[in-house]
Amino acid sequence: MNQTVSDIKSPFLDVYKALDMKTQRKAMKGAMRREGNRLKKAAVANLGSSGIGKGTKRSLSSGIYVRTYPDRYGLGFMVSVKPHGKRKGIHLNRQSKEKPVLMWAEDGTRYRKAGRRISSFFGKSRFTGKKIRQYVRGGANRGKMKRYAFLAKTEQQTADSVETNLFNNLQDNIERAARKQGLI
Repeated sequence: MNQTVSDIKSPFLDVYKALDMKTQRKAMKGAMRREGNRLKKAAVANLGSSGIGKGTKRSLSSGIYVRTYPDRYGLGFMVSVKPHGKRKGIHLNRQSKEKPVLMWAEDGTRYRKAGRRISSFFGKSRFTGKKIRQYVRGGANRGKMKRYAFLAKTEQQTADSVETNLFNNLQDNIERAARKQGLI
């Protein structure tokens, strides 16, 4: 598929089709990674301004990560704080224990008490919606963590610019690959 394209500005599709499939995927994945990293920086900034603590042994911002989807799942990326794999989304606390603190901070936690079970009732699960048994405990109050929602704030702030930035990054990557192969 070594076709020479005279002008990259006019038909973008001709330049895109002139490249082989591997180069096209590489250009798209690079655009996704660049935009994901931009959103990660915005999420780290929102985390810093949300008022949650600085962290102890490891900074809290290291728990925010970008994941670019593998080719078999299609094209895309996500910025997340949910634990994934061995170390992603995990915070190391003062006792050197690994905890998913940012996951709790993003969604908040429910009110809890420690101690023996006093009574029980059936409620709905927050995650699955299924009917589950919940317990009232008689011990000490353990409180709850408020919802900081720094990722939701990031999504709200950057939602309108993602598509244009993705296309611009893709266009730059395609142009760079075409120049490298001598197509333009």
